[in-house]
Amino acid sequence: MDWIVEEVLKKIEERKHNSQVVSYSEQEQVPNEKLFIDFGEIQLNGMTISLLIDLYQVNKHNQWVSWILKGISYNVKFFFQINENMLNFVPLTMLHDWPVTFIVGDHSPVFTLYQRNIGRSDIARFADYSILIMTTTQKLTSEALEVIEQKHIIKKVRTDEDCIWQK
Repeated sequence: MDWIVEEVLKKIEERKHNSQVVSYSEQEQVPNEKLFIDFGEIQLNGMTISLLIDLYQVNKHNQWVSWILKGISYNVKFFFQINENMLNFVPLTMLHDWPVTFIVGDHSPVFTLYQRNIGRSDIARFADYSILIMTTTQKLTSEALEVIEQKHIIKKVRTDEDCIWQK
């Protein structure tokens, strides 16, 4: 019996470090849910604005939304690849609260912070070439600005918390 527990623990540990890339296509069937058992991270390439809206509105009639929600329930870490033009279509609440990471291009994760005053330690934890989405009410300390420059972090300022399709 101990060997079974040992094998299960080994599989769980392996899963944490396994990742898979999945390409989204509205015409294609969703991938098999077995991916959630084998992979702890899934990058979804080809994210569209319509899928983003359906996901935000939890439209379970969309098979991809149901598939993503099932993956989240399996504790899969999702990475949604978007292009820079889509940044204004991502609601800040998704960036803040959803258990997914948006990536622009191949390697620029998108982050946002709640606090009004953003300091050095807040920015230091971000990867190089990240994108920081801020609102006009948030301020950066001079030390935070230095770290942004050193880490080549791109700062984008939103005029309000809603994205353009929510208006």
